[in-house]
Amino acid sequence: MQFHAPTGQPTDRESTVHLIDRQRPGWSLEQAFYADPAIFALEQELWFPRQWVLVAHASEVPEKGSYIVRRLFNEEVIVARFGDGEEDIAVYYNVCTHRGSRLCTKDGRGRLLVCPYHAWSFRLTGELQSRQDIPEGVDPDALGLHRVPSKCFGGLVVCGLEQDKLPDIQPVADGLTPGLLENGINRARIVARKNYLTKANWKLVLENFLECYHCRPAHPEYYRVNGHVKVTATRDADKAEEWKNEVEAWHSVIGDAEFNKGAWEAGSLEAMPFAMHRKPIGSGRKTLSDTGESVSCLMGGRQDYDGGESGFRIGRLSFASAANDYVTLFQMVPLSATETDVILTWLVDKDADANVDPDAISWMWDVTTVQDKKITEDNADGVMSRVYRPGPYTPLESQTSFFVQTYLSELRSLVTGERSEPLTAWSAPKELFASSKAATKKVVNG
Repeated sequence: MQFHAPTGQPTDRESTVHLIDRQRPGWSLEQAFYADPAIFALEQELWFPRQWVLVAHASEVPEKGSYIVRRLFNEEVIVARFGDGEEDIAVYYNVCTHRGSRLCTKDGRGRLLVCPYHAWSFRLTGELQSRQDIPEGVDPDALGLHRVPSKCFGGLVVCGLEQDKLPDIQPVADGLTPGLLENGINRARIVARKNYLTKANWKLVLENFLECYHCRPAHPEYYRVNGHVKVTATRDADKAEEWKNEVEAWHSVIGDAEFNKGAWEAGSLEAMPFAMHRKPIGSGRKTLSDTGESVSCLMGGRQDYDGGESGFRIGRLSFASAANDYVTLFQMVPLSATETDVILTWLVDKDADANVDPDAISWMWDVTTVQDKKITEDNADGVMSRVYRPGPYTPLESQTSFFVQTYLSELRSLVTGERSEPLTAWSAPKELFASSKAATKKVVNG
């Protein structure tokens, strides 16, 4: 369908601010935010460079000399291991500093990174190796690869576009690493990966991911497996009481120390958002599988199943779900105003049986994401109609509503250079997660 630009379509910064200011709090966005290439270009210029995102898992570059080619927003990057240490991983823009050719066209392993155009070679640490043809007067030390800001922690490789625009990532590494290690993400291997190219704006994809109001009509499998839908997908006092009893029963089994694990930072332009929470799967299930029974060996040194799930938020566009025996990583990659790549990666313990069933492991999140792709694309199609108008978010969409208000506040601040009034951060319903830290309200600045 065609994008129908309403009167007052933003053509400059001033009209963009006017468009932001007329958005109604607690309601979805006007069509332009979901479809206008000009707004997407503004996000590329101002908002995306301030976001840290998950790019790879450390197991993808297992040995010195291993390298992979991955996407970072609209850029292609090389993730390369230059040493044997846990953090001996560097990330570079996939651009040769000779005349700009793509340096690597596929994943590989080698002592050097060699450009296929004129055979300029670079060390794994980024310096130019082949110097014999450099013209006199040109400093070869200035022709090293363009480094991408990156941080490796807990088995994850997280990157951003521009160092001087990114918030400090160290608090995130400090806050999430213990939970990542406890779930064995640092000593895992990939068992499956799937791309779900979604013809919808990245905000529609994220808005859908942040709420479960749609879970009952759209995700029958997910709804059957997960007990938390009693409070996230419906507003039913009896079901809420059932969930409370399940959480309390789980608490009595796992003990206070495990029950109270959690971390929460709502985030702002100056602080990267992150979270870690635990909750029971429910209904006596060991793991997030079709039958509830195990699909691989335990991860993170666990001695037994506790029937719980650990959830992680890594910035605005990356997430992880850790059952006791497998982990799912989520990457949301904005490609254009109307297209988003959703990438799911499934991990098991590195010593898991070589014959584990990838389909059994990926089942729940695969079937759910296929359904999400369909409903989000349908949402995008409807938004493109000439009669689309924003609609109100319900109480079960409070996290989505908070994201939209945060996005508008941050975009406005970036366009104008002015900081907006502080927002009271969204907090999870206190009955949803075990940890009280996941239900802590914070004030954040746009």
